[in-house]
Amino acid sequence: MEDERQPGPVVVGANGYRFRSGEEIEHDRVMSLCFLWVVEGGGQVVSGERTGRLDKGSLLRLPWGHHVRYRADERRPFHLGTLHLVPRHAAGTPVVPRVAHRPGDPLLHDPARRGDPRSPGWRQGSAADPGGARLVHLGSYAVERWLAEPFDEVVGRALGRLLLAEDAVWSRHRPAPRLAPPLAEMVRFVRGDLGRRLSVADVAAAGGCSTSTAQRLFREGTGSSVQGWVRRTRMEEAARLLRGSALRVGEVAAVVGYPDPLHFSRVFSQTFGTSPSRYGRGDLRP
Repeated sequence: MEDERQPGPVVVGANGYRFRSGEEIEHDRVMSLCFLWVVEGGGQVVSGERTGRLDKGSLLRLPWGHHVRYRADERRPFHLGTLHLVPRHAAGTPVVPRVAHRPGDPLLHDPARRGDPRSPGWRQGSAADPGGARLVHLGSYAVERWLAEPFDEVVGRALGRLLLAEDAVWSRHRPAPRLAPPLAEMVRFVRGDLGRRLSVADVAAAGGCSTSTAQRLFREGTGSSVQGWVRRTRMEEAARLLRGSALRVGEVAAVVGYPDPLHFSRVFSQTFGTSPSRYGRGDLRP
């Protein structure tokens, strides 16, 4: 069990910010371990020797004591969510819910606030990475909480521990490869309408490319053919529905694009090693 008398992590700030077209913001030194994610739009972030291009779904971690410069796109400037964490805050000192970043701020050199020698550095990835989605969920909750409620140190410290735990999960996995724009469009198209019949030509058209190019992009980006990736994506969605909805097997089959429930059951059993009627049986329902 963690010794509550020892320094521990605490969230000291969380907010969302919509940039103007082409807006640039620079901070010379930010005394936090910062997590930021892109809600909409895109832009560039520069910190130290690192530069990252961020778009919707991107997730970025900046190290303790970082310098940072944001540059929003002209046409679709990004909307960011940001969360600031002090890795080691003295247990007996009240937490001031403010991020130390302005010259002359006494919190810049507050002995109660410290980084951690093991504190991680820059990491760029996606909310789709293992652990990444949970980091964004926790960050989004923190933003809402900071807007709606007075600062609660107990909540701030609890969030700090949860964030570091999820960050450790995220850090253990390699970032998901960045998809080529046509492939990203095709992936969005398929996931947006799993219930319809999808030919390779339909998918390729969504990416503005030929069927042969679509097959090449899917094999390079996902390790699978178009048909194989679509089938796996349908089965993954079916598994979620069978465990998290009241839909019957035939209804789930229709939602994921299988008008024949028997065919759906065969494919599902081949994928998961059990029939859809048995999958998720016994799980606690709300």
